[in-house]
Amino acid sequence: MAEEQMVSGKKQDEVVAAKRVFFQRAAAALGVVAAAGLTGAAVVKSAQKAEGSNVRSHAAEEDLRQQQTMSGKELLIMTEEEKQQMLDNLLRNHHQTVS
Repeated sequence: MAEEQMVSGKKQDEVVAAKRVFFQRAAAALGVVAAAGLTGAAVVKSAQKAEGSNVRSHAAEEDLRQQQTMSGKELLIMTEEEKQQMLDNLLRNHHQTVS
């Protein structure tokens, strides 16, 4: 009985550790996305000063294009392995662009 509790306790610890790593990587990926969003906002603001309303119309066209692209997509449930691969790719790409 005690051995079973120790084994199940170890498995729970492994699950908690895996979740912690996943959330740490997800937080890092969100940080990358947030930084990219802030950078994009700064670029748009500086371009608005230079080009005026032309930038706004271009941004509106870009938003419309992205909405049209996303309208054809459907959401799928990802496996843990797919989530891990996606996070690894995001972090790898971030580290390559930063360095």
